[in-house]
Amino acid sequence: MLIGISGMIGSGKSVLSQKLLNYFHNSVLLKEFDEKDPVFNQFLSWLYQGTQNLSMSFQAYVIESHSFNLSQILADFHRKGHKHSQCHIFLDRFSIEHYIFAQVNLADKPKYLQAYKEMFTEIFTSELIPDLAIYLDINFDTFKKRLFARGREVEIANYAQNQKYFAKLLAVYKDTFIKLANHFKMNYIIIDANQLSEDEVFQKVKDIITNYDFSSCERANN
Repeated sequence: MLIGISGMIGSGKSVLSQKLLNYFHNSVLLKEFDEKDPVFNQFLSWLYQGTQNLSMSFQAYVIESHSFNLSQILADFHRKGHKHSQCHIFLDRFSIEHYIFAQVNLADKPKYLQAYKEMFTEIFTSELIPDLAIYLDINFDTFKKRLFARGREVEIANYAQNQKYFAKLLAVYKDTFIKLANHFKMNYIIIDANQLSEDEVFQKVKDIITNYDFSSCERANN
C-alpha cells in the first residue's frame, strides 16, 4: 500500500521511513529529497539564508519533483508485477505537506499563492494520495532539540534568523494537515512523538501498519 510518513521538520520522518523500509520486505521508499540533489540543496540553502523571490520556484520544483518521482516508482512497481496488498511504498513526506509549506512561504504573496494552488490542483491526482498517513506530532522544544541533533549544517547555521519561520510553520502544520487530509478523504493516524524514542515510534507504527485494515482502499485490489 501507499503509506505516507508525515510531520513537521525534525519530527523523525526520515529515520522512521528507513526503519519501515528495512522491516517490511519488498517495500519501496521515496525519500523527501535526494541528498545529492544540487537543485533542492541550493534552493534550501537560499531559503534559509533569506534570499528573496525564490519561494514560488522552490515550491514548484518540490511538487513537480515529488509527483514525477512517485509516478516513476508506481510505474516500476506495476511493471515488476508487485501487488499493493503485499508490498508497501513509503513516502517520506508527500504532496499535501508540500502545500502546507507553500501556504506559509507564500503567505505574503497572495497572487503567487493563488497561482501555486492552481498549479497544485493540476498536478495533484488521486494516485498521489496515500492509503494511510502516519503523522508524527511534536512540539517546538522537541523540534529544536531534534533539529540540532541531526546536524544539518544549513539549518543550524541559519537557525537564529529562521526561528520565527519554524515557529510559524509548526503552529499551522498539524491543523492544516488535518484539514487537507479530511478534504481529500485521506486516512491518517496521529502519534504524539514528543516522549517517544526512535525505536518506540517505529514499534508503534510497525504495529499500526501490520494490523491496519486496508481492504476498503482501492489499491488493495491492484
